[in-house]
Amino acid sequence: MDKTIPPGHYCVALHPICDRHFNHVADELIYTVNKTGPGDTDDQLTASARSYITIFHEIGLTALVGQRRLLVQVPRQWVIEPGLMQFPTESIIIGLPRQIIPNARTLSAVETLRESGYTLLADDSLVERAPDTWLPRIHIVRLDLRHSPSLAEKAARYAQSGVELMACAISTMEQFNQCCELSFSHFQGEFYAAAQKVAGSSYKRMSNRAASLQLLNALYGGDPEISRIETLLVQDPQLCALLFKRVHAASGERVRRATSLHQVIMLLGFDKIRSLATTLLLAYDQPIKRFLVLKALVRAALARRLADHMDGVDPDMAFTVGLFSMMDQIEGLSLADTIGEARLDTVMADALLRHEGELGKILKLILAFENASLDDAALSQLGQLNGDYLASVAWAQDIIALSDAS
Repeated sequence: MDKTIPPGHYCVALHPICDRHFNHVADELIYTVNKTGPGDTDDQLTASARSYITIFHEIGLTALVGQRRLLVQVPRQWVIEPGLMQFPTESIIIGLPRQIIPNARTLSAVETLRESGYTLLADDSLVERAPDTWLPRIHIVRLDLRHSPSLAEKAARYAQSGVELMACAISTMEQFNQCCELSFSHFQGEFYAAAQKVAGSSYKRMSNRAASLQLLNALYGGDPEISRIETLLVQDPQLCALLFKRVHAASGERVRRATSLHQVIMLLGFDKIRSLATTLLLAYDQPIKRFLVLKALVRAALARRLADHMDGVDPDMAFTVGLFSMMDQIEGLSLADTIGEARLDTVMADALLRHEGELGKILKLILAFENASLDDAALSQLGQLNGDYLASVAWAQDIIALSDAS
């Protein structure tokens, strides 16, 4: 039976933060621990330490989030002892603990963090208990839409103090638009998953969607055939034009210009084609869609890593299952229709639709991990899951960055 994470265990995740133009500007590091009894503080300290060691010393902050900032919620012990936090100040937003008490020692430590160059964030639930104390010392106030009935009034009051406003738990575009009207500058939530249209998109999808989905399936197969890739590419003239543009921009005048798709494929290589095709085909130049694409890439990479730990499971098939598990949200179609258009085989279809077989087990495990709701067997490999997840985020970030640089 599923359960929340017990003391001593934690699930790590990165939640995106965007600005009012849907630009991905920051990520929040989330770790879920079970808060029961006197062991809570030790669990939180342990979870924090493990997460930060992995990020800053094993993977690297830039590999994980690129040039974006990272919001980290720190325990009280780390606030009152600022020397424990050896983070790059320009890249970090420090989230103050919600239950911290504003005594002399705490406020002195907060001043030290601010003077060191950290951006400080506090939740509304903390600030409203002592606004005159906290507002002069912090940079960002975060309001949870689930617990802010007087949102407009609070936003106006906080804005007068000169702090920035972040809204979290946004679930609809209507809520997002309301927050924009109230001068919020940072936004968190699953609202981007429900958005189907974004005003001002410059890239209109006119291509053969079925061919595009088949192209992704072929590109992520174990041994792509150039002739097969070329056949699918010609069915998407816009993507072909973009690939020619990318290869000529990369080569400049140093080499003879490519005159065929075969040459483009050879010059760019499959890794580059994969990254460009994934982001161009799925995001359609819509910034809000890029959050979904990034999440799909993370799932795909995590599925491949989990398959690597298992006997008799094809890592490339696992990757494809992870990638297509979010295609219904990205494409706005039912998962069954998407699978049919992509011509995925029966094994992958059963994994996606019914979580059957070994591939289905992998997908089910990923979904449970994302919700921090794992069974006893999964809890025994939680350390490995956290490590594989962070490595998958770094890989996905590299794919997105590769596309942006092209």
